[in-house]
Amino acid sequence: MPNGQKRRGIIRGGNAGIWRSAGWKILRVSIILFTVMGFLASFAAMQNGGVTFNGVLVEGWTGVWYVTGIAAVAGFLFGAIWLLLFKAMSMASKN
Repeated sequence: MPNGQKRRGIIRGGNAGIWRSAGWKILRVSIILFTVMGFLASFAAMQNGGVTFNGVLVEGWTGVWYVTGIAAVAGFLFGAIWLLLFKAMSMASKN
């Protein structure tokens, strides 16, 4: 590079704050989306008779909240993986 300039790619360039905030946003959005999808899926299953867990039928709103909670935990784990990925990108972008 002429005049001693460094190459600046997507990761490099001092954008650590951008990567960090993007990771937290993805975590929040994934928890919310998974919770809403879990609620809608379990509500539809409740309308058709109930939700089964390993052969045990859970009827009514109890089954809906079980599935919603499980989906929220799954959303948290999904978002946490992305948060770790964006944290690594944040650490890589520091000069």
